[in-house]
Amino acid sequence: MRQGSPMTPSRHLAVSAILLMAGFLACGAPPAPARLHTDTINLILGDESFQERFGRPPTVEDDEDLRIRVHLEYVLERLRRRSTAELSPAAREARTRSLERLEAYLQRGEFPRNDGHPDARRPTFIDSRGRICAVGYLFEQELGREAAGAIAAGYKYAFIREMESPLLRQWAATTGLELEELEMIQPTYPAPAADDDEEYGPRFSLLDPFDGRSHISLAPGFLFDGVGDGVPVRLDLSTSFMGGCGLGAYAAVSLTKLTGAERSASALSNLDVGMAWGRSIFGDSWLVLRGGLLLPTGDEDEVGSSLNASVAAKRPSQAVLFQPGALGGRVGASVILGSAFCSSCTLRLEAGLDGYSAFYNAFEFSPRWGAGFSYRYQYLVTMLEIAGARYAESPSSRSKLHHSVGFALRRATGQPGFQPGISLSVPLEDRLQRWFLGFDMTMRY
Repeated sequence: MRQGSPMTPSRHLAVSAILLMAGFLACGAPPAPARLHTDTINLILGDESFQERFGRPPTVEDDEDLRIRVHLEYVLERLRRRSTAELSPAAREARTRSLERLEAYLQRGEFPRNDGHPDARRPTFIDSRGRICAVGYLFEQELGREAAGAIAAGYKYAFIREMESPLLRQWAATTGLELEELEMIQPTYPAPAADDDEEYGPRFSLLDPFDGRSHISLAPGFLFDGVGDGVPVRLDLSTSFMGGCGLGAYAAVSLTKLTGAERSASALSNLDVGMAWGRSIFGDSWLVLRGGLLLPTGDEDEVGSSLNASVAAKRPSQAVLFQPGALGGRVGASVILGSAFCSSCTLRLEAGLDGYSAFYNAFEFSPRWGAGFSYRYQYLVTMLEIAGARYAESPSSRSKLHHSVGFALRRATGQPGFQPGISLSVPLEDRLQRWFLGFDMTMRY
């Protein structure tokens, strides 16, 4: 076997030189830049704003919109206090305009969510619902939505210092703000929570109370008809529990009491119990199906029947609960369209069918339907609703159509919790001769 020739001194020197050079290059090469990351509201300031406002760091229990709002208010005040003596008149004017726009964005109160990045908190230039970030809003006001969309296409989840966009840099130079100040403005956003109520939409006052969300509700309503024989007060009680698979149980019952009259009277409605199922079907839209039993627990005497009939129109979707002695079943479906027409809007459409035997008469069917539109501004939700059903008001009357239109206001923070509301509804067939004032104390969880 032929042995390899021994390494000569010159070859040994050459190999050593190559290894030394490789080691030098490896040690001298600049390290790869660390990926930017933060668990706070801002890369530069952290949670300084929240700490100063509340004297403690934020927790997962704190409302995300509140954190964003507090941060932007803090930065806005801080930037306004900074000296602008070194700026040119044109730059000072641009800076004032930029801060006024930032304040307008803050007052609008529509903040995006990190809807695709694996980080728990991340800047999001424009999210999938079209909501734009604070810096993006300033950019959009100057250069338009199309230009903002182009930045989002390449740098949706990027921090300012990561954006290698000549257009963005050119724009930043015209704002009267330094790049570091833009970085101070730029919030990070969380992923949308699975139980984010803002994504789902509000609870409506006239429509079916079972909308696919777990809740407990106590809703008194007062009937004013100008008759002068007292004010009937209807108290609606409802609850539902939705499991992780979207399937859950519900129950509803109402109690009506006549107040301010010479003779007191009260009446109990029938009981509505059953199962509901809700699931997202596409984007911000949900489908809710439900089916249940109508059990005859309602008062059947003449006074109770009359009292129940007087308040049935308050919520046409539940009018069948006020048919004395009604025994049967209920089915219904609702479609909830989030971001309908705008990112702060919700449209809900529903239809259902009740089959029952009431007043000891033959079995009959009662169709019902409704529609509601809501608009959210910060923590206040306004709602316009219309609902209808076909039913007989008394044993001696024929089944006919009944419609009500209503307007409601509700406080909703965007997260599950206590959501009080007030509503005004009017039965249309009565030519505005009577109306209902309702108060709604609902807990979503």
